[in-house]
Amino acid sequence: MQKSAIWMGSAFGIALAISVAVLALQGAGNSGTRLALEIAARWSFLLFFLAYARGAIANLFSIEQLAGRGREFGLAFAAAHLVHVGLVIWLGITLGRVPLSGGLLLFFLVALFATYLLAGFSFGGVKTIGPTAWRWIRFLGMNYILIAFARDFVLPVLHPKPSQINLGHYLFYAPFMVLCFAAPLLTMLASRRSREQVPIA
Repeated sequence: MQKSAIWMGSAFGIALAISVAVLALQGAGNSGTRLALEIAARWSFLLFFLAYARGAIANLFSIEQLAGRGREFGLAFAAAHLVHVGLVIWLGITLGRVPLSGGLLLFFLVALFATYLLAGFSFGGVKTIGPTAWRWIRFLGMNYILIAFARDFVLPVLHPKPSQINLGHYLFYAPFMVLCFAAPLLTMLASRRSREQVPIA
């Protein structure tokens, strides 16, 4: 429990520090808040990426330090993402309306629900539902969250607005788009490698 608190507190603290720095430099208005929440989202996504693909990376590249750290990275992601959520709420306050609406709002709310459902289950809930149910819940939840991130990182690269066609825009989005595709690909490659290494009786 203490180790989890350290991971969560550190991730949250870094996200908060980054956001405060951006708001201090850019102001707490519309543009400054948008930039802060976008950068906070990228920090939380990096933690999510490691929660999603850390086992595959450990398997494929023999990085043993990542093996068995899924829970820590997952809880760190959930904690860091609270800052992003807070900034979205603050943006809504500054705009005087909800930044998202309709189906898009529901889409991201489901991803948010999945994030904290998985985090909640990690505190002893797995024993209640059993390992098989947990594997399915984790698989569905993690992939839904990945799709939600991909929606934010892939579309601006593939379909940018005319004003966004510049090097800075692509550098801000393209690396994270690559990670969105890399996460499931690495997992599939690691799974295939594991199957190939199983000795035939």
